[in-house]
Amino acid sequence: MFKKTDREKKPKLLSAFLLAVMLLVSACAKDTVVKDRPPMPFEVKKILIFPFEDMAGVYGQNIDARCPVCGKVFMTGPVTENATRILTDQVFILLKERKDIELIPASQARGVMSGLRAGSKNALSEQDLWIETGRDLGADAVIVGHLYRFRERIGTKYSVEVPASVAFDIHLIGVRDGRSLWGGNFDETQQSLFEDLYQLGTFLRRGGKWITAQELAVSGLEDMLDTFPASAKGLKNQ
Repeated sequence: MFKKTDREKKPKLLSAFLLAVMLLVSACAKDTVVKDRPPMPFEVKKILIFPFEDMAGVYGQNIDARCPVCGKVFMTGPVTENATRILTDQVFILLKERKDIELIPASQARGVMSGLRAGSKNALSEQDLWIETGRDLGADAVIVGHLYRFRERIGTKYSVEVPASVAFDIHLIGVRDGRSLWGGNFDETQQSLFEDLYQLGTFLRRGGKWITAQELAVSGLEDMLDTFPASAKGLKNQ
């Protein structure tokens, strides 16, 4: 009789133990998405999205490259074809449902930038180019992003030889004074649950599988843009 009761208790004890571990790990979970500042109201109605810049193409691979906006350092690595376009398009997709802002797509920025470069006697700094392009297109702010690494996984969703690895930053810059209004960065190489128990919540949210570089990047962007500030215009209309 006692042995039967012990057997009945074992599944319950195991379930309770696993639940405790999950709660503890979730409480201690670390975040690979870093936000520069909390969301806050801001006077921005129209935003120009710039194409992401391939920093590995500028500096080479396996180099410590510094973000030109916030100064954070990232290790560069392989960047697959069309990775900058994927990230640029995804930012537009994730923000286009916002009713409090109007977006200007990256395609409109390219021609204006070329004209500014050709018409300027002195070489414009990167920040001046952002601001002048934004002003020419009637934007209140610009979104700029820098891609440092976009390494695709080698393997399948169930088994990999090399996991996906992505690093990028994104910033919202006001064109009136060049001030950074919001920003964040993402830097992650996917690990298995056994390698990093602190990522249990993220591991489960991603379906418990090895994901592609695009899926990894989109996951990071979604978390980051959850903190994108609401405009004062949007708050007044609520």
